Amino acid sequence: MNLKIDEITEAIYANGYSVINNFFDEATVSVFLEIFRDKTTLIDAGTGKENSFTKNAETRSDKISWIDKGTNPKIDSLFFKVMEDVQQALNRRCYLGLNASEFHFAKYEPGTFYKRHKDIFNSDSDRKISVILYLNNNWKQGDGGELKLYMDTKTITVAPVAGTLVLFESHYEHEVLLSNINRYSITGWLKNMKTL
Repeated sequence: MNLKIDEITEAIYANGYSVINNFFDEATVSVFLEIFRDKTTLIDAGTGKENSFTKNAETRSDKISWIDKGTNPKIDSLFFKVMEDVQQALNRRCYLGLNASEFHFAKYEPGTFYKRHKDIFNSDSDRKISVILYLNNNWKQGDGGELKLYMDTKTITVAPVAGTLVLFESHYEHEVLLSNINRYSITGWLKNMKTL
């Protein structure tokens, strides 16, 4: 795992993004999916923050459920611990001052999408690194739900294959293309909170 974390930090440092296939193995992905399916309180996702928060299915039509550290020991040991290691490695290599995180389960049902956007808010730049872990076993071409990432000089498309971990600087625009199947992920941000 440490070699994979080193690969992430070097890619973020050099290119602003990292895509690692099979970061988590099939057994670990299955554990995450089982926990996901046990969480029955999925809500319609929205955009914006606080007073500017809105729900608009023309922009974003996925459903989410927030995940807090400390609510499930398997998520803590298998996911949050790894994200803490990634955060520390990024701080050492990229001097980002990351000191917090937030994550949620996300489900895109057939016919849903998330139009092109950034993960940072106009009034709040705490989010520094966006993180997506895909949980889609047996994903195949034509199932949709790919991530399209708009970098400075190129566009990258990432298939949402189970175990793939994607990180990128949160100021980059990106979108989730139309999904034709149920598409599952853990999604969130590594943050530099000015006051904790």
